[in-house]
Amino acid sequence: MHVEPAADTRHTVAPVMNDPHIVQTDRLALNARIEGNGPPLLFLGGSSFDLSIKALVFESDLVNHFTVAAADPRGLGNSEMPSGTWTMKDYALDAESFMNALGWPSAYVVGESFGAMVAMELALLAPQRVAKLALAAGAPGGDGGSSYPIHELLKIDNHRERVVRSLHIQDSRFKDLLENNPTEAETRIDSRMQSDQLFLQHAENSVGYPRLLACRAQHDCWDKLPNLLSETLIIAGRFDNQAPMDRAEAMARRIPMATLQRFDDGHNVLFASPGPVQGIMDSWLNSDDVMATTG
Repeated sequence: MHVEPAADTRHTVAPVMNDPHIVQTDRLALNARIEGNGPPLLFLGGSSFDLSIKALVFESDLVNHFTVAAADPRGLGNSEMPSGTWTMKDYALDAESFMNALGWPSAYVVGESFGAMVAMELALLAPQRVAKLALAAGAPGGDGGSSYPIHELLKIDNHRERVVRSLHIQDSRFKDLLENNPTEAETRIDSRMQSDQLFLQHAENSVGYPRLLACRAQHDCWDKLPNLLSETLIIAGRFDNQAPMDRAEAMARRIPMATLQRFDDGHNVLFASPGPVQGIMDSWLNSDDVMATTG
């Protein structure tokens, strides 16, 4: 369901702090967390985003300046898993319905990895709902280049082999780490294996995750990007092989009001160092048209 916002989208959001809880939208029930104080900010997480396991956005400085809302994507964590065939448009509509349930006519939107794909879809579907946009470790698909087809990693039966391959894809520096500091490399492999196991054993993630990846594989908004008129900050890691730098550069050229920021990190660039979050705040909070004020 597409809902037109009120004529005046400037509003103040009261301070909020809570644990994950179910928010019933007009499309599905979403497990959500809302925390912070300030202008509304919708965070769209990656393909394995599960609030019960990890949500680095709530450990970032964003919650000190924005009211941040995030939800487990459909089929993950404690969010509902609808029947039928899913599309990337479904994820964008889910995000819009989440905003409706929160009473947010518009919001700043930050998308990370898979969430960046959803954020692009949302900004194209309902541009009036997106005040400003930040895309971290994303790719547009089509002629602009897709993100690495991580659904193919599910074909690797050996868990350790699958994790090692994933770490190589997410950060090109992992090869050197294996060669020069094998102890640290093994620590990272073990940690990732444990987190993967925790994720796949939680709720119905083992079922919802492959369904999400099937949608992700179909993502292609390249031809529509000239119509994405939100002011857009693109954040990319120089060592990211999952969403390589040339994808970010292509998006920056294609989106009319886009700025590209490069950092010396891999696919986890958004929260690997304070720089990207600081860049978002510098860009949005210091502008003349902040959409809401605190207290």
